[in-house]
Amino acid sequence: MEIKHVFAALALTSVVSTLGAPTMRVQRDDVISTRGSTRATGYAMSCKMITEKDKTFVAWLDFLADIKMRVLDRTTGMWSDPVLVGKGVDNHSGPAMTMDSKGHICIVYGPHHGPFKFRKTLLPWDISKWGPEEKVGVFGTYPSLIRGPDDTLHLTYRGGAMPRRIMYQRKPTGKPWSEPLELVDSKAPSGYTQYGNALAIDADNCLHLVFHIYDTHPKGGKAAGYLRSPDAGRTWETVDGAKVTLPATPDTPCFFAQGKNLDMRTSNVALSKDGHPFVLTSQLKQKPTGATLWSHDGKEWQRRELLPIISKHLPGRSVGMHGTLTFDRNGRLFVTLVTAKAPGGGWGHPSWEVALLTSDDEGKTFAVQELSARNPKRAAWLSSIERPYCDKLVSMPLGVLYMRGSAGKGCTEGETSEVHALFLEE
Repeated sequence: MEIKHVFAALALTSVVSTLGAPTMRVQRDDVISTRGSTRATGYAMSCKMITEKDKTFVAWLDFLADIKMRVLDRTTGMWSDPVLVGKGVDNHSGPAMTMDSKGHICIVYGPHHGPFKFRKTLLPWDISKWGPEEKVGVFGTYPSLIRGPDDTLHLTYRGGAMPRRIMYQRKPTGKPWSEPLELVDSKAPSGYTQYGNALAIDADNCLHLVFHIYDTHPKGGKAAGYLRSPDAGRTWETVDGAKVTLPATPDTPCFFAQGKNLDMRTSNVALSKDGHPFVLTSQLKQKPTGATLWSHDGKEWQRRELLPIISKHLPGRSVGMHGTLTFDRNGRLFVTLVTAKAPGGGWGHPSWEVALLTSDDEGKTFAVQELSARNPKRAAWLSSIERPYCDKLVSMPLGVLYMRGSAGKGCTEGETSEVHALFLEE
């Protein structure tokens, strides 16, 4: 398949620097598929890019629910042909992946509300041959998969009995998946529930989970929280080290934002060089829509509103939705956001475009630049920045995955989208 290089993105990128903050150069922006799903690069909790051995492995969801992968050879600049890893059922079947210490890709994907499918490559740093499908999870959706320093795989997802919960399972090397453990329960009396459930892990084998709770009593994401496990998933505690009786509920003291009139969604979780958690939330009831950067400094939660930064440096733009964030090995913070023509539009609005905020001081100052070339007819959104798939931090060039296309209707209807893999360098 021919790769389309979007050189227009280089010419149209808008860069505005604030004091002390660096800006990045778009090295390349490649269209790696023209048959993406209507959620091709979603969702924020799922790792979709891994770089090792001068290769970048990318996973996404092709229309309607095909789990596809390609590999960029960093030495030649050439992409491999696409590989079909498996099939889901709809646009909520997207993959989450990690890699073991020997270079084997491990991937979890759809279906929507069912047991996930888990596969592992047979050869290191090679996606051409895969082992058999295994099943894991109970009524699972939205996987987050991470590998620990001891090669144990850790998985969180929305699942369990109705109303759904945040579930956790682990798979030590050579052993089966553990039984599902309920981590968070919304305590909604009935009906639809939705969660964010993003994992990260550090060199001490401590798991970090950020999440939100959405239910319909009334409708809204009314709580955003954080839990950690200092013993690799066996026990869980708050950011202050207080042990938590599982499952955590809205009454558990593990939330950094909470209120019955709020409607928040959380991003992935990024760990600073000091091991402190950073997370984005979208403020969907705010008009225009806002986004907040949250971080814990070892004593308390800090917050930074990002809408004023976007509005100041990208005039006429507001926040469409949060994106993802990561730290590199030098301690530099990268935040992707979807911006919109003010006041913001709805889900997948045609004015949506991907922007990057970069900081050398953990969010005190930012450089702001647009990454996607503006196209008023088709949204660029569901950005997924390269982040640690284990306890190792990422390095430059840094990848950003996003899709260009409409939201469609429901889980199965809509047009195909373009899937973009963009790479940043200093």
